[in-house]
Amino acid sequence: MNSKIAKKFNKKAEELSMALLKEQLSDNEAQKVTKKSVVKTEYAASAKGNYAITMSTKGMKSVLKRMSKTTDLDCISLEDVKSYCDQLGRS
Repeated sequence: MNSKIAKKFNKKAEELSMALLKEQLSDNEAQKVTKKSVVKTEYAASAKGNYAITMSTKGMKSVLKRMSKTTDLDCISLEDVKSYCDQLGRS
């Protein structure tokens, strides 16, 4: 992956992880969410081992990489990510 594509993935991952976090908080707390308040890496256990949760930037980036194999990165929305994670059983 070259640097141009990596920057696109990083930007989209930050954007979607912030949106996912804001969705789960109340309105007052959601207004306080910034890029710095999003966790870079947070792990969860599964039967196969540990994985980065989708709410963290690293977890969102890994989900986007997998999804970009079948769809264009610009076309991926938060709803697409949620449905993908539900299919895999990720949080």
